[in-house]
Amino acid sequence: MANGNETRADLIEVTVSGGFKTRHVFNTTGGILGVLELRGAKNEGYFQGVDGAEIQFKKTSFWKSHYLLEEGGAELGSAKPPRAISRSFDLIYGGEGLAVAPVKGISRSWRLLDSRGDPICEIKPRGAFKRGALIRILSQVDVKLLVFVYCLVTRRWQEESSAA
Repeated sequence: MANGNETRADLIEVTVSGGFKTRHVFNTTGGILGVLELRGAKNEGYFQGVDGAEIQFKKTSFWKSHYLLEEGGAELGSAKPPRAISRSFDLIYGGEGLAVAPVKGISRSWRLLDSRGDPICEIKPRGAFKRGALIRILSQVDVKLLVFVYCLVTRRWQEESSAA
């Protein structure tokens, strides 16, 4: 999972602007990590990190919740639900099996879990009237993986709010 682009920040605040094409800025106390642009209708996006990282996020199937993370045309990770009707995702990143799952209870929080089920980070909405998220880092995590998980969680939040 580690490849030199890890973040050790305790908290990342993601601020969002825009409508159909949204701009998500990943902020830490040390500065900006990068900017993600998501195109809602196409279920795809592009992340430009301040370190020069450029990655693409896209949905691979119109009917299924299958997603890919790519860098320069090479696949970095993939995600899909473990069962047909499941909110969570099974994720493969850097050859390692991970999971993205909602936190039990009434919150809208999600966690990235390692292969043992230990939490790596937690993502929750910024607030009732604020767009974006707060990402609490619980152990070292690759920024590209963090962006991928954020994309997956925001897609689930959108699906949940449109179904309500």
